[in-house]
Amino acid sequence: MNTLFINGQFVESTSTNQLEVINPVTEEIIGEVTLANEEDTKKAIDGAKEAQLKWEKVNIVKRAEIVKGLVEKLEKNKKELAKVYVEEQGKPIYAAIGEIEKSIEYIKYMCSLARKNNGEVLQSEVANETIILTKKPVGTTAGIIPWNAPIFVLMRKLIPALVTGCSIVIKPSEETPFGAFKLAEYIQKTDIPDGLVQIITGTGSKVGNLLSKSDDIDLVSITGSTGAGKSVMASASNNVKKVNLELGGKAPAIVTKNADIEKAANYIVEARIKNSGQVCTCPERIYVSKDIFDEFVSAVKDKMSDVHPGDPYDDATTMGPIINQTQLTSIDEKVQTAVKEGATIELGGHIINRKGFFYEPTILTNLSKDSIVMKEEIFGPVLPIVSFENFEEVLDEANNSDYGLSSYIFTEDLKEAMVASERLKFGEVYVNCEAEEAVVGYHAGWRQSGLGGADGINGFEEYLNTTVTYIRYE
Repeated sequence: MNTLFINGQFVESTSTNQLEVINPVTEEIIGEVTLANEEDTKKAIDGAKEAQLKWEKVNIVKRAEIVKGLVEKLEKNKKELAKVYVEEQGKPIYAAIGEIEKSIEYIKYMCSLARKNNGEVLQSEVANETIILTKKPVGTTAGIIPWNAPIFVLMRKLIPALVTGCSIVIKPSEETPFGAFKLAEYIQKTDIPDGLVQIITGTGSKVGNLLSKSDDIDLVSITGSTGAGKSVMASASNNVKKVNLELGGKAPAIVTKNADIEKAANYIVEARIKNSGQVCTCPERIYVSKDIFDEFVSAVKDKMSDVHPGDPYDDATTMGPIINQTQLTSIDEKVQTAVKEGATIELGGHIINRKGFFYEPTILTNLSKDSIVMKEEIFGPVLPIVSFENFEEVLDEANNSDYGLSSYIFTEDLKEAMVASERLKFGEVYVNCEAEEAVVGYHAGWRQSGLGGADGINGFEEYLNTTVTYIRYE
């Protein structure tokens, strides 16, 4: 595939560099993706900038009506899009369809915010003067999309950008580019003006860097690793553009002696195996009260034993593959390092001997707090579990991380739940539930998990700047 989506059309790239895209279930090559060059990137940016200047003059409610036209295309073609998704990413078909359905709801919600784009009128300290705050589109934006949720995360950047009056240049992951191009086909069939949405493929080190440092990009939003986010931030600092960073996580889950053990085990396993553990909000380190430790480990082992990795189209499959061999190897190396450090494998612990990049659902115990699996993001179906004695101390240990995206607390004690919610220094605290980010919420991280956020009115306003106008009438 030697095409890019520029100015509303699929066009040939001047680049001859190609990268193979591998199906992680079959290990077969499903196509090739163009690694765009500087000329391609500039053409996309220029087109997006020109289109944005016209688009911002369209009334915001009218803009939302036009963008909402994408809903019909997704509803009509969600099975087609899901098949593309499964082929390049490996997610079970029911989960792929579910992500597309959530994307549809996201579009509807974000479009509804067009009528809530409120400014403010402020009382001035000066006589005969009124102060007005107004919200204006940031301008031309760039969205760098990961491979683990390539449809929904794309929507998180695309839809608020368009409704607020911005244009966007999208760089999908080179691991999962074809879903983005399928979306481009649907966009062509809507009334969204040509040029507002540009899609160019390539590596983060090349295309991502060009987008981040461009003087004509006013905001760059990335969902990816902390390392990738730092690189974007450094490039963006050349012209002090706005950045929106959703980066890595190392989510703690605290299970107190007052927890409903079955409920906690169910939700933690459900969250951990989602997308084969390749989600930044997954519980990555489990702290369990010593009073219920053995009972909890037994319950989790029962739940994890029922997880069935396999063919995404098989109704019995509950977990798909890891995205590629590199990530599969990384997961196994962390597990084996933990074992060398003294960890006990309660379940799994190995690469599955079959076609595709599959890892066994794994439980580890007898871990020190400094173990690699307690410190570094695993991004796979591995649950490291340690015990604790003191509730106050475990809250401190949970906060002792470079990351600050998501956290969990399982307890039936209201005071414990409220104290944890207050004390946990993370963008999200899930109390007795799994991580299911609501479209009306705000998905944002602390520390090295990011800057800014997505979803809800706060995510919508990431794509707006504020102007204050002083009107004096004496």
